[in-house]
Amino acid sequence: MKKLNVAVIFGGYSSEYAVSLKSAHNVITHLDREKYEIIPVGITKNGDWFRYYGDIDKIITDEWNTKQDCSPIVLVPDRSAKGILEIRSGAHQFTKIDVLFPVIHGRTGEDGCLQGLFELTGIPYVGCGVLSSAIGMDKDIAHRIVQTIGVKTTKYVVADGKEAVDDIIRRAEGLTYPLFIKPACAGSSIGVSEVTNIDEFKAAVEEAAKYGSKIKIEEKVVGSEVGCSIMGTGDNLVIGEVDEIVLEYGFLNTHLQANPEKGSVNSSIRIPAAYPEEIREKIKETAVAIYKVMECKGLARVDMFVTKDNEIYLNEVNTMPGFTTYSRFPLMMQGKGIEIEEVLDFMINDALTR
Repeated sequence: MKKLNVAVIFGGYSSEYAVSLKSAHNVITHLDREKYEIIPVGITKNGDWFRYYGDIDKIITDEWNTKQDCSPIVLVPDRSAKGILEIRSGAHQFTKIDVLFPVIHGRTGEDGCLQGLFELTGIPYVGCGVLSSAIGMDKDIAHRIVQTIGVKTTKYVVADGKEAVDDIIRRAEGLTYPLFIKPACAGSSIGVSEVTNIDEFKAAVEEAAKYGSKIKIEEKVVGSEVGCSIMGTGDNLVIGEVDEIVLEYGFLNTHLQANPEKGSVNSSIRIPAAYPEEIREKIKETAVAIYKVMECKGLARVDMFVTKDNEIYLNEVNTMPGFTTYSRFPLMMQGKGIEIEEVLDFMINDALTR
């Protein structure tokens, strides 16, 4: 059988650039080379696109972007072409692409921008479409939408980070401390602060505003954080085992730590979550309802809270969750007996059949 040309796209000019490198390295490492011709495509922090020919291990160390290993490319928006055009050795070279696999997290990669470009090309791509990607990235809009189907969300307000801090404080007067202050459109716990009093408020707002002007200020939900990994489209869904974050202190911030591959300094992941089967099933049902109302396709990880009364609250939806060696999405699928190679095959096939 002819191999499929799969372009694995990594990097991107978002605050989650480094996470993308780790995720892409793990994806490339586990793709079946008997089925796929892997075409690594890197996007620099400045937004430059390159086809990468070098050692895959240089991706994870961010040493990939060198003249000898890279050729500038463009993704051709002409739907009859379906491929990339690169400048190599002074000449133009066209390569047909069968599937685009964007392993990019955060703004401009996971928020619908990249997916809009993919739609123009007509090339099948892994993951959610423009609408669900945009909704998932904006925690305010996502919460408003899931509320329409009766899913509980944290009590919160949104603010513009450019506003005077005193005005933002007044807007949040109806909320009860402790609060989480975070960018409304970012992930991987970047820019997130937990504040216990008004004196910590200003610094937290300033930190969140570094990653986008829209800020979300929300009450803390007392309970456990759980997750549910889902892949597929429509009714053809595969649901991973439910996980649970066990915190020693603070909040989940794995990607902000120096060596998360060796274990988190403040948390561990329990799979399956330490809840009775009926509660885990309720978590899965809630996650699927959220996945469907947001019109997710391909894959997503739905993060939720469970209170002591077993009430379920949405935290956020990650439409391109991490695929690092320690990431929750592949670990939850593994908890269901589905190894990462099978996960990748399923998602590529989903993209092709969609």
